[in-house]
Amino acid sequence: MRQIYFLFFLLVVFTGFSQKKSRIERLTEKIAVAKEDTNKVNDLIILGRLTRREDYAKANDYYNQAYKLSNKLKYVGGKIRVYNARGDYYWYQTNYDKAFEYYFKAYRLNDSINDERGLAESLYNLGWIGCIQQHNYSDDKYLYKSLQITQKLGDNAGLRRACNALSSYYNLRFQESNKKQFFDSSVKYTNIGIESCKKEKAYENLAVFYINFGDLLYSSKDFISSKFHVSRAMEIYRERKDSMNLVFCVSRTARCDAEIGDVNSALKTLQFVIDYSKKNNNKELEMETLLMLSNAFQKAGKCNESFEAFKNYSAIKEELDKKAFVNSISNLESNFSLEKSEVNVAQLKQANEIEELKNKKKSYFIFILVVIGLVVIVVAFLLFRQNKLKQLTNLQLKEQNQIIFEKKQEIDHSIQYAKGIQLAVLPELKELKAQFAESFVYYKPKDVVSGDFYWFGKVENEFYCLAADCTGHGVPGALMSIIGMDKIVQAIFEKGITEPNKILSYLNVQIKNVLKQHSDESIQKDGMDIALLRFNSDNSVVDYAAANRPLYLIRDGVLIEYKADKTAIAGFTPNEQEFTNQKITLQKNDCLFLSTDGYADQFGGPDGKKMMTRKLKDVLISVSGMTASEQRTILEKNFDDWRGNNEQVDDVLLIGIKI
Repeated sequence: MRQIYFLFFLLVVFTGFSQKKSRIERLTEKIAVAKEDTNKVNDLIILGRLTRREDYAKANDYYNQAYKLSNKLKYVGGKIRVYNARGDYYWYQTNYDKAFEYYFKAYRLNDSINDERGLAESLYNLGWIGCIQQHNYSDDKYLYKSLQITQKLGDNAGLRRACNALSSYYNLRFQESNKKQFFDSSVKYTNIGIESCKKEKAYENLAVFYINFGDLLYSSKDFISSKFHVSRAMEIYRERKDSMNLVFCVSRTARCDAEIGDVNSALKTLQFVIDYSKKNNNKELEMETLLMLSNAFQKAGKCNESFEAFKNYSAIKEELDKKAFVNSISNLESNFSLEKSEVNVAQLKQANEIEELKNKKKSYFIFILVVIGLVVIVVAFLLFRQNKLKQLTNLQLKEQNQIIFEKKQEIDHSIQYAKGIQLAVLPELKELKAQFAESFVYYKPKDVVSGDFYWFGKVENEFYCLAADCTGHGVPGALMSIIGMDKIVQAIFEKGITEPNKILSYLNVQIKNVLKQHSDESIQKDGMDIALLRFNSDNSVVDYAAANRPLYLIRDGVLIEYKADKTAIAGFTPNEQEFTNQKITLQKNDCLFLSTDGYADQFGGPDGKKMMTRKLKDVLISVSGMTASEQRTILEKNFDDWRGNNEQVDDVLLIGIKI
C-alpha cells in the first residue's frame, strides 16, 4: 500500500512540474511581445517566482527587469512586489538577514504611500521572522498590528495570514512552556482562520490551519488527532498537486506514526523526505525531519543512528540560527526612524570621540571575552542540570502514560461489554418482520452504546412499536434506555396497561420515581422523547401517542404529520401529565415512519449546516413507493452523504413500516 502511495506522489510531482514548465513557457512568450506597462511588471515578477527555486540567477534577472520598468513607469506597487518576492526567496533559503532587508524595504515603501494593505503584509513578514524564526517574543506586536489593520479593512486574506502567524507563534510558546494559556490562544486563532477559510472556500489556506492544528495537538501528545488533521491538509495538497507541501505533510504524519507504534514505516517515510529536501535545497524541512528521524530511531532502539541524525540536525540548526539572529526588527525600525527624521549619524560623531572609541576598543574586547566565557560556563551547568531533570520527568511521564493506557483499555472493554448487554435487551428485528413484511429499522449510535432505543412486541392480538430518544448519548443515554425499556415492559405485561397514552403516563411517573425527581430542587432532570404505536389485529387501525416525537404517514405521495404532545417523559414534566391518544385508520400501501432527532440534526452538506426536518420529509416522500429494504438503503446513504467528513452529532434511529 505504501509503495502505491509513493507512486501516486511521484505522479503528482511530475504532473506539477509539467504544468509549471508549461506556464513558464506561456509567460515567457507573452512577455516577449508585451508593451511596457504595469501588466508586464507583474508578469515578470510571477515569472521570477516560478523560476526562483530552480534558477535564481534567471529569476533575479526577471526581478531586475521588473524593478527597472517600475522605476521607469513610476509604479511603486511593482517595486514593492519585487522586494517581497526577493524577501520570500531568501526566507525560503533560510537566509533571514537578506529576507529582512527586502521585507523592510517593502515596509518603508508601503509606509511612504500609506498603503494599509501593504503595511499589514509587511508587518506580518517582519513579525513572523522576529517571533517565530528569531524567538523575539516582544515582536508579537507586529503580528497584532497586522491583524488589527486587516480587521479594519475587512481583508479576509490578510486576516487568515495574521491568524496563521499568531497560531504558529502561540504553538511555539506552548512547546517551550507547556502553559495552557498559550495552547488556548493557538486554538483561538486557528479556529478563526478555519472559519474564514471555510466561509471563503480558501482551501489552500485551510490546509495550513489544519497543519497548525496538527502541530499543536502533537505538542500536547495527542498524536492520533494530530495525524488526522495533517491528513486533511494532505488531501487538499494532493488535489492541487502541491508536491512541496505534500512532502511537508508526509513528514508530520510519519512522526505521529513513530509515536503511535508504526516506527519502521515512519523511518522509511522520513528518509524519503530528507532525500527530497536535500534535492530541493530546503534546509528548514531537512532540519525538522532530521529531528523527527532521530526520535524515530530512538524509539526503534537504534541509538547510533539516532545520535547521527541528531548530530546532523544540530549542525543545520546552528547554521540556520546564525542566519536567523544576524538582524532584528528593532534595529531596522530604528534605522527607518532615523532615515525618516533625516538625522545624519556621521555628522553627530566628532573626530575626537571616534579616536577615543578606537583606544578603548581593545579593553572592551577583552572584557567581553571574559563575560562570554563566564556565560558559557553558567549556561553549560544549567543545561546539564536541566537535562538530568528532564530525564527524570520523562521517566515519570512514561510510567503515568502506561497507567493511563491500562485504565483506558479497562474502560474500553467495559463499554464494549455494555454494548453487548444493550443489544441483547433490544428486541429482535424478526419480530417486526413477522408482523410487517415490509419494514426496517435504521439504528446508528453516535458512540459505542446509544441513548436511542426501539421496542416492539405482540400482546394478544395487538402489536406495539415505539422509538425513544433518551437524554444524552453514550453511557448516560444507554443507562436511561435500559430503565425506559424495563418500565415499558412493566406497564404492558405486569400492569396490563394497553392504551398508548396511559402507557406514557405510567412511564412518566415511574422514571421520575426511579431517578428521584420528587421536587424542583432535584438535580437529576433526565428524561426521554418517545413515539408509541399500537396496531389492531388486522393492521387497519393504529393508535398513536407521543412525547415530542411526531409520526409521519405518507399516503399516495403526500406526507401527513401527526403532532406529539409538547412535553417529555420525566424531567420537568409533572406526575399528573396526561398524553393524547390519536386513532388513525390505515390504508394499503400507507408508509409510517418514527424517528428520533439525530437524523435531522446532523451537520453536513455543502455548507456544513443541519439537515433539518424539511429535508428529512422530502427524502421520506421520495422513498415511500419503494420496498422497505430499498428505503433503508437510500436513507442510510443519504445520511452518510450529508454527514461527509463531519462528526456524527447524535444517535440516529428511524423505523419504517409499510402497510
